[in-house]
Amino acid sequence: MSCVTIYHNPNCGTSRNTLAMIRQSGVEPNIVEYLQNPPSRAELKALLQGMGKTVREVLRQKGTPYEALDLDNPQWTDEQLLDFVEQHPILLNRPIVVTPLGVRLCRPSEAVLDILPNAQIGPFTKEDGELVEARQAASAAQLGTDFPALATESFQTIDPNQLKTPLRSSHAPRILMLYGSLRERSYSKLLTLEAAKLLEAMGAEVRIFNHEGLPQPDAAPTEHPKVKELRDLVRWCEGMVWTSPERHGAMTGIMKSQIDWIPLSEGAIRPTQGKTLAVMQVCGGSQSFNAVNQLRVLGRWMRLLTIPNQSSVAKAYEEFEENGRMKPSSFYDRVVDVMEELMKFTLLTRDIAPYLVDRYSERKEDMAKKHAQTLTRL
Repeated sequence: MSCVTIYHNPNCGTSRNTLAMIRQSGVEPNIVEYLQNPPSRAELKALLQGMGKTVREVLRQKGTPYEALDLDNPQWTDEQLLDFVEQHPILLNRPIVVTPLGVRLCRPSEAVLDILPNAQIGPFTKEDGELVEARQAASAAQLGTDFPALATESFQTIDPNQLKTPLRSSHAPRILMLYGSLRERSYSKLLTLEAAKLLEAMGAEVRIFNHEGLPQPDAAPTEHPKVKELRDLVRWCEGMVWTSPERHGAMTGIMKSQIDWIPLSEGAIRPTQGKTLAVMQVCGGSQSFNAVNQLRVLGRWMRLLTIPNQSSVAKAYEEFEENGRMKPSSFYDRVVDVMEELMKFTLLTRDIAPYLVDRYSERKEDMAKKHAQTLTRL
């Protein structure tokens, strides 16, 4: 599914120009022809919140029943105005574009360049003949002079506005938990279960992967049911928790096997990139962090946003009751800290992850591929 959505009226020149700019940036958006498929009231409110606008600010007057309904009258409340928009979708001005970088009413159409992941679209000619220059085009020559090794068409300055969460996701943060032991009374599993209860109390949706029956990496095809289950969960989640015992100064083999089955990429998609990660270990001594340090290295390798805090529970066999619940202690307090931090980082980053992990080197590589494809077609 595309990361860009346009609420579009094909009879509107501004809307058609905006759609063409999006496509020229290399993205095929989700197109919602809102006159035929009007957004729900909840969607309207979310769009308004994302744009930072009131209902009145997005009402269209020309070619609509605005005057006939006397909508200029201040007597109408926001809720009443929303009623009118639901009854007459044409009252909603267009086009509205939603991307990971923001929500905009794109009038003029070049306003879409503020929120496109790739705003370097090159020169663009509107239907009326007006030329729109690419952002930063004027400084490209100077960049080429100052930085001769730089591919200026792939270079972007950092826009702080794009780091602001645009249209906030309303669903519960989705957290996947992996643990690294097959023992009947596994302390890494008990710690995972305890952390899962905390995450759920904080408002997360949690799934714990049961690794029993998972084959060793390369010992089975990727169509194996347990491998498929694990990969589906990785695609589903927005954050992860990895918990392993420390064994011989390292994480366990079953922990490493689970991570090894997670692909770095699936075609053009990197299933772990930009998602959050918390790491924990059990046993290994009160000052031992070998397992969590290794997990951190793997988290970086998988392009996960690994949170600063972590937990290491020494002598875990002394820290749990017979019923499996964790005893009050400084170890327990640290687990609460880690889960709390994971939730905050997940909520903070999940809607802007595409921009956070957007990289110059990859934009340059993509640009080279597009040039090669163009030459092939010629």
